Amino acid sequence: MWVKPEEVLLANALWVTERANPYFVLQRRKGYGGGGLTGLLVGTLDTVMDSKTPPYRILHQTPASEISYSVSVANNRAEIHKDWEWIEQNMMETLGSFENEEDATEFVKCKIESMFTHEHKTGEVDEEVENYKTSTRKFMKLFNMPKEEKLVNQYSCSLWKNNIPRQGWMYLSVNHLCFYSFLMGKEAKVIIRWTDITKLEKGNNMLFPESIKVSTREGEFVFSMLLRSSETFRLMEQLANMAMKQLMQEGGFEEDKSIVDRTKKRTPKRMSSIKRDLDARARSDAFRSAFCLPLDEKLDGDTDCVLWTPFNKQHVWGRLYLSSNYICFASRVDIVEQSMVTSQRQVRKRKVRREHPIINSQVRDLVIVVIPLREVVLVEKVDNAASGELGTDSLVVTTKGKHNFIFSQLPVREFILQKLSDFLSRVEEPSDKSPSRQNSTCEPESSAPDEIQFQPALVSVFHRRNSDELSARETIKEHLWNVHFSEFGRGVCMYRTHKTQELILQGLPEKFRGEIWMLFSGAINEMATNKGYYRNLVEQSLGKYTLASDEIERDLHRSLPEHPAFQSDLGISALRRVLTAYAWRNPTIGYCQAMNIVTSVLLLYVSEEEAFWLLTSICERLLPDYYNTKVVGALIDQNVFKDLINENLPALHQKLEDLGLLSMISLSWFLTIFLSVMPFNCAVSIMDCFFYDGARVIFQVALTILDNKQEELLEAKEEGEAMTVLSSYLENITNKDSTMPHIAHTSSMCGSLAEKKEPSVDVAVLIDDSYRKYGHISNQDIDKLRLKYRLQVVQHIEDSTKKNVLRSVQTHTLFKGKELDDLFILFKEEYLTSCYWRTSQQPADMGDKFDPSRPYYEMYKIDFEQFKTMYLSLSPWASGPRAGHLALRTFKFLDDNKDNMINFKEFVYVLGVVCKGDITQKLKLLYLLHQLSPHELEDMASPSSASPVSTKTESPESAVEAADFFDSDASSVDALQDEIVLPGDPVEEDGETQEESQDTQSKEELPSTELIPDQDNNKKADSQGAEGGGSQNVGGGPSGDVGLDILPKPEEEVTAEKEAELQESLKKMYAKKRELNRSDSKAEFKDVPRMSQAQFIDMWRTLYDMFTDNEYEQQLYHSIATVGTLLLEMGEVGKKFYLQKSVSESSTGENSSTKMESLSEDVEQLKMEESKDPSNSTENQTKEDSSSSQSELSQLDESSAAGARSSYSKPDSDWSISFEQMVASVLTEQPLVTYFEKQCDMSEAVAKMRNRRLITRQSSHFPEKKK
Repeated sequence: MWVKPEEVLLANALWVTERANPYFVLQRRKGYGGGGLTGLLVGTLDTVMDSKTPPYRILHQTPASEISYSVSVANNRAEIHKDWEWIEQNMMETLGSFENEEDATEFVKCKIESMFTHEHKTGEVDEEVENYKTSTRKFMKLFNMPKEEKLVNQYSCSLWKNNIPRQGWMYLSVNHLCFYSFLMGKEAKVIIRWTDITKLEKGNNMLFPESIKVSTREGEFVFSMLLRSSETFRLMEQLANMAMKQLMQEGGFEEDKSIVDRTKKRTPKRMSSIKRDLDARARSDAFRSAFCLPLDEKLDGDTDCVLWTPFNKQHVWGRLYLSSNYICFASRVDIVEQSMVTSQRQVRKRKVRREHPIINSQVRDLVIVVIPLREVVLVEKVDNAASGELGTDSLVVTTKGKHNFIFSQLPVREFILQKLSDFLSRVEEPSDKSPSRQNSTCEPESSAPDEIQFQPALVSVFHRRNSDELSARETIKEHLWNVHFSEFGRGVCMYRTHKTQELILQGLPEKFRGEIWMLFSGAINEMATNKGYYRNLVEQSLGKYTLASDEIERDLHRSLPEHPAFQSDLGISALRRVLTAYAWRNPTIGYCQAMNIVTSVLLLYVSEEEAFWLLTSICERLLPDYYNTKVVGALIDQNVFKDLINENLPALHQKLEDLGLLSMISLSWFLTIFLSVMPFNCAVSIMDCFFYDGARVIFQVALTILDNKQEELLEAKEEGEAMTVLSSYLENITNKDSTMPHIAHTSSMCGSLAEKKEPSVDVAVLIDDSYRKYGHISNQDIDKLRLKYRLQVVQHIEDSTKKNVLRSVQTHTLFKGKELDDLFILFKEEYLTSCYWRTSQQPADMGDKFDPSRPYYEMYKIDFEQFKTMYLSLSPWASGPRAGHLALRTFKFLDDNKDNMINFKEFVYVLGVVCKGDITQKLKLLYLLHQLSPHELEDMASPSSASPVSTKTESPESAVEAADFFDSDASSVDALQDEIVLPGDPVEEDGETQEESQDTQSKEELPSTELIPDQDNNKKADSQGAEGGGSQNVGGGPSGDVGLDILPKPEEEVTAEKEAELQESLKKMYAKKRELNRSDSKAEFKDVPRMSQAQFIDMWRTLYDMFTDNEYEQQLYHSIATVGTLLLEMGEVGKKFYLQKSVSESSTGENSSTKMESLSEDVEQLKMEESKDPSNSTENQTKEDSSSSQSELSQLDESSAAGARSSYSKPDSDWSISFEQMVASVLTEQPLVTYFEKQCDMSEAVAKMRNRRLITRQSSHFPEKKK
């Protein structure tokens, strides 16, 4: 790459000159190839400092000057040589004509500058972007990663090993945590999958300052000396958390293509698109959580501003947040006095107390506003002169409800106005009137006679009350809320202040409960933007059977059975429709038992459709992952609850741990939001606060309950006594303000109340105590703890899953113990790799991998390409050019259901037979593999279906800028990896090409998985025969002494010899057959079909390849030639016993004689062809003898192949042999018996495959073993 000429004073410092001429020198940086102490020091320094200095450069220099000028730099030898050759061809002749060296230097500078300008005419090169590309290339080459693996960021740090720090660089990618160190010629590599991490901890002590501890099942890694430890830990935590979600949901990472447009003005160019993506995700998650917005909403931008609050006629300083569908505001300071807000300068000078943008809801004078753009009718600027006291740079947002929201002190008002205009232009108008909900107790929706009639709030049907019947307290509550609505607004655009929370803590009036739930949970927004969605779901799921249908039907009559609404078909039908519709919407969750209890209470206070959207909010946003098959979210929160107890009630924590009570109480409390453990008219008051303040309310109330009963729990002697204490307390909680008639509640935790009557506790007092004692716990604290414990919970589930899978397959495989465990880990890793890098599409039914009705071993499945990779790496049969073909046969043999996927049980079954089976089992497997019909293999091997997976197109992953980083070069990923030279790489010779180095590297990788055409095998067989200088007849005896000179003998003599040899071989075979019959192995031969001649020839070709590179290769070749010849002749002689047609015995004998004659003619023709090969005449006689057995099989294959091509010698359709004959024949040859009886240990092969990315680039270096 040409560079602008710059002065270089010390041309030879740290550089080695490789080429030179009178005007230029080509230099290589020390440490990048070569040895010596200086090279080691420079290489170490460049690695530790992450020097971006290219390892090659060209300098211009003249003999009379001590100053040199850099003219070209490159990351590899090929690129610098290209520039050097251009200089020699285009500049040297011109430079020779200059008499003055200064003129020559000026010419060079001018020429190189023009070359540089021409190279970069498309725009100025951004140094930070180039540095990031260099880091990505280095990462891919160091760790042998494919181009699909995206580097997020890298950090300088030290890895502690044996109490010694190794300084290097930590590379964080989407799926891996990697570390690389190069110190004084020694390499250290660590590659950890995020899915293998069980714990992430941040520490700061004297020994490990600013350290991060990463724990896996196999060991611990401590990284310290991080310059930005907080940022690093936060990113690691985010990536690990994302990996845990992938483990549960099987999703791969997909970039957000719109992030570049949303963040390019705020983000430095040096940040990768992946890092920007992750940061934007974190911000969007916090944004949605703060304002209870739908899951698909993404934060577009935010800025400081001032909001005018008409209810107190003051300005509030805060932050404005914009997304494509919402305008949101959250105050960050106390209310600013109106007199102080006279100019922007005074506002900036005023010292204010700023809070985090996600506010603790107890901060007084808090103001939150959420304005859906669907409600906005006008956005306009307010002129500074006309705005007066309203502030400068103002925007006025007018809603359909005729409310004006005035935002002032906007630093980029024009830009915000343009953004809002663009968003408003894309907002779709709802087809019917605004969904603003004023009264949830309406009559049932009118519909056509054939349509489903949805129910209103069931309390309006089964518990109607006139205004005269309301209690005084209920009337006062309604009046207070009406006053609040008139002052702060009503509906989704209302001002939300601390007064709103005070009213909610006092309890919601029954009249407004459903409306408030919908508003503050955010469900109103999802329902408004999905008109008719619920009705469509109900119609689609009507009469359809799903996995959840039976469970829903079983639990319908257990849902709040004490309430009259669910003693009638009206309430039961509504509950069935809501639960079935949600299971249809989200089959991953489907149905969980606690959902029926929660939904039944929702149906009391909101309409049927609103209940559906409230349930959606609970399952997907407010309590994420609570209701999936493994209740992962509830288990995570159980650990969060333990942590909070330990922090706030340390004395009680140890007691509950000893009793084993925490896991029992937390799940039942959290999954049903206390509805199953206390009277539901009390639990709904907790739900009032839950929908307003989120999940932290559940933890606050649970801690308060334990705090109130702490003394009795500490005195409890056993688990049952402690459960009785808690059950009695919860059963006696009352609600003095409830308008519901008192209904006896049956707790799921105990069958009857304790004999000792507990004093009643009002639920309002309980809630008030929870806010006073534990109101400091915020949702942000909960989210941080969830991140911490998600690793632990998910890995515990994965460990349990592994145990169940291994237990379910142990009777179906010959592997045991550690070998089976290692194979499962490898199988799972390869499966997850396909999810990470989208190397294959998983079948549609993989979403319900935790379905309890499916066998455990069905959880992970792999396609043919993944199977082939593992088979070629692990199977002892995977040698020779036909190994890929044998892998294909094995895959089709296992794929009984024809879904082009195999599960773990099938994988370990076949590998167990190959590695651990006895000789009969192995031969039977090999025999059956070659019974497959040709069209099955053709379907798999054809180019149009090279990968037998779903034909779904891959979803696009790369963001715009990511494409620039990773896909800008047209070269392949190998070329990209070889584009950069790293410290410690060996020095290439000038004549050495990149292709040669790639060939060398490919030999160190996994065996090739390409299928070799049959003609390639024929060529190989020819070469084997040529090496021998001569080939034996297919009928040669075991000694191998009979050569091709027997061919000219008369037919009668040949036939007589054949019969004599056949008689001798048959005696041996029948002896083995009798031995087999005496054993208990008859079941091995039962129902095994006979093998045709074409199948037999194909199987013998496979055997030939299986013995390649075996230490007893020659003996094995000799044995299979002998056995193959014997079986071929047996099939000819035995045809008369199995022919299903009327043929005379004499004609059968004639056909047999003709067949043998044709085979002999084929062999003679092959000999004549080989004799024409000039290499034959130079072969050594010793080599002829050593290769004679190879030639036997070669002639067998060639004669058979030639016979298949000849019209007179096609495979005989009447020819066949039995499996019993094959086994008996093989047992006569000791080399074959020894080969097939040998058992293989898989541990080493599995470890080698798992650690294949840890191969160091220098043979003299010792890699640091993972863990």
